[in-house]
Amino acid sequence: MNAITSVELPETIIIDITARLTRPALRSSEPPCSCATSLQQVESAWGLVYDRYSELGLIDENPFGIHAVPTAVGEHACVIWGPEGPDVGYTMTLVRDNASGLALDSVYAAYLDALRRDGRRLLEVGMLADRRRSAARGVGALFSMMRWAIYFGLHTGSTDIVIGVHPRHAQFYIRCYGFEEFAPPTSYPLVRNHPVVALRLRLFEELEKEVLPRGLADARDNPIPATAFAHRFAFEPEQLRGSRIAGFLKTRYFIDPGPKAGVERAGYALALSA
Repeated sequence: MNAITSVELPETIIIDITARLTRPALRSSEPPCSCATSLQQVESAWGLVYDRYSELGLIDENPFGIHAVPTAVGEHACVIWGPEGPDVGYTMTLVRDNASGLALDSVYAAYLDALRRDGRRLLEVGMLADRRRSAARGVGALFSMMRWAIYFGLHTGSTDIVIGVHPRHAQFYIRCYGFEEFAPPTSYPLVRNHPVVALRLRLFEELEKEVLPRGLADARDNPIPATAFAHRFAFEPEQLRGSRIAGFLKTRYFIDPGPKAGVERAGYALALSA
């Protein structure tokens, strides 16, 4: 198989909410986005992440020219990307909570586990990168990708979107989307111990409000159907064999995405400390 051919059936409450969110079609001026459906698209997207993170001094160089985290490799993930000419211009990766956990578990496991015990279903947004230098165009692409993140969450039953950002960027997500800080700033080994703060969006509670922040209102008014996510790249073992992703995971994390892509949470924590 080359793609996921179905989207998980949401619960009744999700169906009810997404029905109420149905609004006019997408704006023609919005930067286009879609799910990566092939290994080439995923590796191009993660290659852009590598280029930008290397440039910013957030990661070490590697011979594979990509950056990824083990928890992002699996059918629970969705890589969002948009074009800039013939290249990937901007990207983010969405990761539903799963047996491998989330990247943020490496520093915020206690806080995330508390949410899990409360029955919250988590979706992590991460690995953001943009090729363009224009701030205005970058914000437009971010709004577009966040809209995809919100609807991926809605269609797959997530109750909360979580994200780790540099503290100086936190106010953007708080003001534009209604995120809230749910854990204190700390250092993040995945990005050379740069500072990170954990933010959380209570998806259904925020969307039920009469007045929404700008970004959340933009998402509400421009729905994305569940079918848009149906053929996202599945990260099946035979697809990854011999790929740059497999090489990177083996070299950096000593993980073989063979019989089962990803790694259990305890093993992931050990890999990070290696």
